[in-house]
Amino acid sequence: MKKSRIPLVLLVIISALIITGCSTDTKGDANNPDSTFPQLTEVTQNLKSYNLESSQENKFEVDFFEFDLGSKEYLSQAGRIMPYNIKGVIGVPKGEGPFPLILITHGSHSNDDESKRFDTGFDYLVKSLAANGFITVSMDMSKPYIWKYGDNDDNEKLLPVADDHITSLKSAHAGNNPGYPLNLQGKINLDQVALIGHSRGGETIIDIANDQVSKGIKIKSLLAIAPTFYFEREWPDAEIAILVPEYDGDLVGLDGFNLYRALNGAGQNFHSITLLMKGNHNYFNRNIERNDAIMAVGKDGIKDQLSRGEQEEFLTNFAVDFFNSSLLGKKESFLNPQTPQPNKMYGFDVKTMYKANSSVSLMDANSLASLQGEGVQMERKIDSWFFKFDEVLIDTITTGGGPDEPDHPFLTKPLINIKWEEKGSKVSISPLVTNFKDYNSLTLNLVIDSAADLNPQDKAQQFTIAVQDQAGNSAKIILPENLNALKPTPGELDSTPLLDTEIIFWSRPSPLASINIPLGELSNLNLQEIATIDLLFDQIDTGSIYLESIYLQ
Repeated sequence: MKKSRIPLVLLVIISALIITGCSTDTKGDANNPDSTFPQLTEVTQNLKSYNLESSQENKFEVDFFEFDLGSKEYLSQAGRIMPYNIKGVIGVPKGEGPFPLILITHGSHSNDDESKRFDTGFDYLVKSLAANGFITVSMDMSKPYIWKYGDNDDNEKLLPVADDHITSLKSAHAGNNPGYPLNLQGKINLDQVALIGHSRGGETIIDIANDQVSKGIKIKSLLAIAPTFYFEREWPDAEIAILVPEYDGDLVGLDGFNLYRALNGAGQNFHSITLLMKGNHNYFNRNIERNDAIMAVGKDGIKDQLSRGEQEEFLTNFAVDFFNSSLLGKKESFLNPQTPQPNKMYGFDVKTMYKANSSVSLMDANSLASLQGEGVQMERKIDSWFFKFDEVLIDTITTGGGPDEPDHPFLTKPLINIKWEEKGSKVSISPLVTNFKDYNSLTLNLVIDSAADLNPQDKAQQFTIAVQDQAGNSAKIILPENLNALKPTPGELDSTPLLDTEIIFWSRPSPLASINIPLGELSNLNLQEIATIDLLFDQIDTGSIYLESIYLQ
């Protein structure tokens, strides 16, 4: 029987096909989900430290006046009569208009002396905002805080005073001037109204906004400066920016962070919080002399605090940028998902967090199920101001509840403690959502464990964030050195006896901060199919952090 012969040319063709079919050196587009054989890529880059610059233009000359439109009375729900005058200071840009309107509410800085004025302490802010195109009024709100007219009901009594100011401005805009020292006819854009509040006023502007909505005036944005936070309420449909000074000796618990957390829980419109490092409570208002920072950090701590002039400079820039963004739509002028979190704003050190109402959570701090570690210790922890629930030495700021309200939403804060003792350790997180395509940024909220010896005390932590898609492409982002978000909070371990135990704690609050990675930095990945987010501890040998959340926005 004859054996069949295969032509030599055919053997060559078959061999070539076999070799081609087995090759792993394939070509394709890593960003194209329809590509059959994508080429795997690994891109490593250093994230640059970001400094947000001022958008102030000061292009308008300003008419600035004090005004007094006459006296009124208010009968409170407690049956107390409160006399007051509709007075304050106003700054108006010289131009045709109409211009957006901003009203400022000061805090409770005197409860017995009716002669003290705190509205005029914001004259510099009124002038600056007016120079940038905003009609600005700082309202005299002293009477609602005076004890003899009723105590602890200022949130009620501030509402009619604010309403009288807004009603008077509406009349002036319509051509019926009730007594302002200049003509405001046609000058005010009543569809672009915003509020600023300081201290107690920083919380009360939320009530003013809600009250005005019921009267047909929609407040578009609110700026709360060193605000109190005493109770929850309905939240207005407005953008809210919170500014908290690190050395706040009046509100040593940094209440603004609890307000921010409450806004998170309510799924509020875009809201942000900025910690102004080394700033105090009182220096935002020129009429308050006391340096309250001593109460927060002691005499030694105030050696590096910001001056009054520096805090005024920061606030004017911050306010102009926020209202350019929230009222005029210039989103690039303020915190936004297209940029990393600022390490500095206008040259001043800050820590920031922000959240959009379209944000999506990628992990659950109540569980370790989606986390895998190599060379790390991971443990679920609870932070709480109530000692029976508290499991961490640092105070990331909680509020509410107590033994009678163990389920209060802000009494506890779940955290994941991640410790490493060897460079090269890592944590891999499987995100709850894998399609990142329609979002702008990846945000991590965390805090350094300042009480842990594993962290260097003289510099910031540093590590790499790596994101991998399901095809195996990887983008590594090395975080910059000296990132404020990764700096330990200065302080020391302290203790106090309580009942039959001793409570040990870090001496100063350690609020969370954000690391924000614009998704444009992950250009080599297929963002529709993300597999893991890794924290690579490859820059500093040891460390300990608390991770609170990761989300897209």
